Amino acid sequence: MSTLRLHTTAQDAASQISTYCGEEERLLERADRTATPTELVLAPTELHRRNLQRRLRERARPQNAFEFVDPETVAEKLLTAADTTPTSLDRVDRLALLQSLPSEPTDQPLGLHPLLSTQHDTGPQQLEQIRVELESMTNFHPDRIAALRNVTDAFAGPIADEATTLVDGGLAVETWLRDRTVKMVSKTALLRRATRRLDGGDGGWTDRYPDIERISFVGVSSIPAPEVDFLHGLCTATTADIELHLRPGTAEYLTTRLPDLLSIEDPGQEVTL
Repeated sequence: MSTLRLHTTAQDAASQISTYCGEEERLLERADRTATPTELVLAPTELHRRNLQRRLRERARPQNAFEFVDPETVAEKLLTAADTTPTSLDRVDRLALLQSLPSEPTDQPLGLHPLLSTQHDTGPQQLEQIRVELESMTNFHPDRIAALRNVTDAFAGPIADEATTLVDGGLAVETWLRDRTVKMVSKTALLRRATRRLDGGDGGWTDRYPDIERISFVGVSSIPAPEVDFLHGLCTATTADIELHLRPGTAEYLTTRLPDLLSIEDPGQEVTL
């Protein structure tokens, strides 16, 4: 069991965050009857949300105090409060667009040509996976992209070349998709837009969640860059207490790394593609 209240000079907003490992009972014990939810429970997977709800049902405890949801859905609600209804491509949409990539090398985007060559023979599903992995690591933030390139450039020659091909290819896939739709490329792109709004002020929070006093991230074994940035935005725009419920095995490492992860400037900013 581990509890830590973060206080860092570089990231004052992080003082709102408490991290816990193996203490989800804290959340369950707060079950109560309320007119509206007072705690936003963010879970990365539907299975984890269902498990928490099942445990409450088994104890015959009310769920009124909680709103169980994923970060992307919160982002959609925040954007709806401040904008027109947001829309995004799903995975099937992206794969369909990638099927239309030119077959002739001379017509292919420069950054994608190495991945589409006979040496790699990369199909739409592999291209989408490369894009997703790059997005998870960097959230397409320019500082993280630059840091990633610094790391890969330090590898031995053939490995550095391959890593550069993957980074350039992931960015090229994202560019290709953005250029061919009026929608956001993914729900993660909606998360970035909501993050930028939160970091710049209220971001629609008061309109959508006026009664929320606490935000709990649960079932966290890793923290992808998009969720780190969204967490940063929530710290900036709200006064709600934030609890981060980590899993054994990675909890100590993530707790140590969290201040550095949150120190990124302008969270949600995207590299110019």
